[in-house]
This record gives sequence, structure tokens and C-alpha cells, in this order.
Amino acid sequence: MASTLTLVGQVGLVGLTMPLIAKQSGVAIGTLYIYFKNKDDLIHALYKQVKKRFGATIFIGFSPELSVEEGFQVIWENSLRYTVSNFSEQVFLQQFIASPYKSEDQAMAIARPVMAPLVQLLERGQSQGLLKPDTEFLIPNLLFGFVAQIAAHIHHQPARLTKAYLDTSFRFFWDAIRV
Repeated sequence: MASTLTLVGQVGLVGLTMPLIAKQSGVAIGTLYIYFKNKDDLIHALYKQVKKRFGATIFIGFSPELSVEEGFQVIWENSLRYTVSNFSEQVFLQQFIASPYKSEDQAMAIARPVMAPLVQLLERGQSQGLLKPDTEFLIPNLLFGFVAQIAAHIHHQPARLTKAYLDTSFRFFWDAIRV
């Protein structure tokens, strides 16, 4: 899986082949086929693994008892730290989402349970009148799009990700979604 992430950053999903993955990971190609039927199977398994790991990480320190703003700040900071530290996963997710590999139903089946705390936080924020109405589910897209762009901007200089930077960037995000 790690070799696949590295290769996606180098050759993209289109240039990715099972022989290339086998060579990069130092295993026989037959070994890959023991675990994955084909490239599509490997890519979908990797998507599932990356989404679950990301989801498990962004909710560390999150509690439904936090205020809506505090809850979003925890998710914001965890998302940004994780994405900067695991940028190859972000590259993979961006390519996956824009590719024919993504099936909306399959992606939602994976994302829905992983992102349930975020959905509940959104619902609570809207019911309390704190967040802009969002019938199109744009707030999560704004959150993760903003995080992805910031991470792309600073991933070569992770030292820039200071508490002050996290706080300032969160303020921009919070001001964009609150009423």
C-alpha cells in the first residue's frame, strides 16, 4: 500500500501498473495477485484504508460535548496536521476522487460511518442556528478542500504548521461557515 501511494505521486493512477507496484515494493508480481485481483481491487482497498485511517485520526480529542466551534476546531487541526504529515495520501485521494475509480455509492458507503461525528456536528450547528444552511453538504467539501490546499502549500515546510497558523487558518474557515 505504501509503495502504491508513492507511485501515485510519481506516475498518477493512470500510469500505475501492477508490475510497477511489485517492483517498487520489492515483491513478486504473483504475490500482489494473492492479495488483490487486479489494479482496481488494490486501488479500492487503498481508498478504504486511507479513508478509515484519516477518519480515525481527525476525531482524536473530539467529543460531542464540545461546543460546535470547538468541535470544528479539533477536526480542523487534526485534519490539517494529518494531511501535511501524510501528503501522499492526499495526492492519492485527489486523484481517486477525480477518476473513474470513484463510485459515489461506494465512496459514501465508506465515508458515511467514518464521518458520522462530523455529520452530527453539522446537524447540531445548524439546529442551533450557528452554521449557514447547507442542504448540499458543502461545509465538509469546504473543510477538506481548504485543508487540502493549505497542506499542498506547506507540506514541504511542515514547521510552518504552528499553533498560531492553525488558529489563524481555522478562523478563516469558521468565518466562512458560521452565520
